Amino acid sequence: MKAPFIALVTVLLVSPSFASPQVADAKSELAAAIAILKAHHINRDKIDWPTVTVRAESLIRRPEEASSAYGGIYFVISQLGERHTRLVTADQAKSNSSGVQVGNAAPPRVTPPQGYALADGIGLIEERFMVGPRAQELSYAEAARAALMNFTAARICRFIIDLRNNTGGNMYPMIAGVSALLGSEPYGYFEEPGEPERVWNSLKSVGLEDQRNPAFPSWLSLAPVAVLIDGDTGSSGEFTAMAFKGRVHTRFFGEDTAGFVTANSTYSLPDGAILVVTSAFAKDRNRTLYRKALTPDKATPRGQLTLDAAVVWLKQQQCPVP
Repeated sequence: MKAPFIALVTVLLVSPSFASPQVADAKSELAAAIAILKAHHINRDKIDWPTVTVRAESLIRRPEEASSAYGGIYFVISQLGERHTRLVTADQAKSNSSGVQVGNAAPPRVTPPQGYALADGIGLIEERFMVGPRAQELSYAEAARAALMNFTAARICRFIIDLRNNTGGNMYPMIAGVSALLGSEPYGYFEEPGEPERVWNSLKSVGLEDQRNPAFPSWLSLAPVAVLIDGDTGSSGEFTAMAFKGRVHTRFFGEDTAGFVTANSTYSLPDGAILVVTSAFAKDRNRTLYRKALTPDKATPRGQLTLDAAVVWLKQQQCPVP
């Protein structure tokens, strides 16, 4: 079963607090969610808050239970008119952060990055969905780094970053794993309505700077890179692709991405649920603003033909190996 597009910690502007949940009832849970959405959502000025609030409150059925507010919160989110804001229930938030099942909520399945040595000096790194606890973030980034290190040891000097079917999660382990190819930061910017632009959080600020191994050769930032995208590349998958936009010797192949190119902030609610709020738009390193999706340089049909086109282009590129 295909994973849904996930925005739990897609673009982590505000770290959620994982302190012990407060004793909460439905009214306080809903009030907290509405206050956050009114303060931070990109469409906060486009709805009638008093009317929406009354309707949301009417959906509470068990006032003493914080989780009874979830229906009202889902309603408010629907009225904001965009697809990337999300409520993560308390049990699911605990499961995501611990990596174990909590109640009926199971942690997402994460496939570590895979590296494949192809013919003609081409190395392919496949990165998929990633949400998990800290140790899993580090192991995900390390798996991509290990593949890249093996490639450079074998004098492989042309690369494919395969982000097809990467439905999102946490962008930072994805970017950390391939950062040796990306050159110097910043890789992108956030643009929040009415606020100055902000540089994407550095890998250091999210504790992944140790994934930038100094043993990588400097020529990697000049190596030819083909980035594969499709209609299932969404959310953090799109932001990882965006990190390559504006990079030299880089070309995109495939289809337009899924269109979850807005940035999210995450906030804890009183019962431990997480509200993931669409709060900003995204720009690449050249400050190109993305409103809808990423478009490939060369459109190709889904499947093997996308990979074939990337290989043809890479074989024509000169290696930067000294």
